[in-house]
Amino acid sequence: MEISLLGLLYFVVVIIALVDIFKGSLSALKKVLWGIVVFAVPVVGIILYYLLGRTQNS
Repeated sequence: MEISLLGLLYFVVVIIALVDIFKGSLSALKKVLWGIVVFAVPVVGIILYYLLGRTQNS
């Protein structure tokens, strides 16, 4: 089984985004919804979270 470098990089970025989501100060519902967005819309979901979902004080 061959794992590409791009696939590995994507996996690491998803894990970092999910840790950031669930350690943040968002409500539980928003955390779950952002987690679903990150998985449902892979690259765009991560970008949207970092542009729109993060709070300014985190």
